[in-house]
Amino acid sequence: MIADWTSFEDVGKSFNGEVLTAAEYRRVEDSYISAVAYLADAMQADRFELRNLVLNEPPPAWLGAVYDGCSVDRHTALRLLRWMLRHGLLSCTLTSGDTLRVAVETDFYLSVEIQPDAVDSLDEVKRLGLHVVSVPCGKEESDAASRPADGEFWEEVAQSVRLSRGTTAILERWADGSYGCRWHPILDEDLSIISRSIRPHSLVTAYLDANVQWISRQNLLPAIESATMAEELPVVIFSRSIGGVSPEILVCREGVDLPTEAEVPLGDDFGFFLWPDDDSTSIQAVVPGD
Repeated sequence: MIADWTSFEDVGKSFNGEVLTAAEYRRVEDSYISAVAYLADAMQADRFELRNLVLNEPPPAWLGAVYDGCSVDRHTALRLLRWMLRHGLLSCTLTSGDTLRVAVETDFYLSVEIQPDAVDSLDEVKRLGLHVVSVPCGKEESDAASRPADGEFWEEVAQSVRLSRGTTAILERWADGSYGCRWHPILDEDLSIISRSIRPHSLVTAYLDANVQWISRQNLLPAIESATMAEELPVVIFSRSIGGVSPEILVCREGVDLPTEAEVPLGDDFGFFLWPDDDSTSIQAVVPGD
């Protein structure tokens, strides 16, 4: 097996007796961008949707409002492609209908899906010095919710809150990853503040059996440590809302140390619950948007 560089972080390191320079990295990166630009031109793909979006870092400001399914022009798509090649904490599949799909894979590989009648376009990609490997593509399946988060949806959630006796929590998700979602603990049956604050296009999931536990500040961290010993799941911590102020949310990610006393939100009364699993009872809908 021949060791080779696989990321921008390898610039300055030695591989097979040669140091990877910034210029050499940029040459290869430019070849990738040029290849996708050529395919986009050849297939007249001028707009792309961001699918399977994962945000584990804040998105760049020039990307604008970003969510799974948002649409960008060709220039922005190519700029985002370069960003993903250099940064591993933001990823998505750039999709132009059924014509062209592009994704950055691990180890600096680029995955491109095209229609069979466009295979001849790959000859130009090869002339850029890139190695092309053909593999069969499976059909992308989608299980996205189609129900709108309208008045009927929120009334159903409110009824469930009354029955669940305060164990419901709402997850608002516009992408996967730590920067693509936020929690809304339900502290009473008035959901108007939550429904007004949720972003357009978000996927809203009301978990009806979140099993919220209330506890004092003094006992919070020992209780969380005890709860996570049995199940290694992320923990959502929030302070009790006071005077109509939204509770401060703190999410302890899986495999991350518990927060210190200084990192815990202000207050003396806290609720926490383990991140619900896929089998949890829930109601799901999508917030309408332009």
